[in-house]
Amino acid sequence: MKVYALQLLLLVAVLAAPCTTVCRASGAGPPPPPPPPPPPQCDPLALRPCAAAVIDGARPSGECCAKVREQEPCLCRYSRNPDLRRYINSREGRRIAAVCRVRRLRC
Repeated sequence: MKVYALQLLLLVAVLAAPCTTVCRASGAGPPPPPPPPPPPQCDPLALRPCAAAVIDGARPSGECCAKVREQEPCLCRYSRNPDLRRYINSREGRRIAAVCRVRRLRC
């Protein structure tokens, strides 16, 4: 009788072991949070679609506005750069930001 009880106990243990690993892997707990979005690539050349709006005073295109919004976290860095400052802080730069609905820089 002892042998039968021991065999039954081993059988239950063997059958239960895969269930614990499968049950845990199948989502018994909350799913992990999604990874954070990658930080924007600060590339002033990405703002090339805005050249006509800056140089000629043309209305910013949809592509220009999309790029300005994409580069928004980088605009403060650009405004500190001596080569880019005159474009970012210019009247045209402020107009583009207003038309594209980009918040005012607070650097």
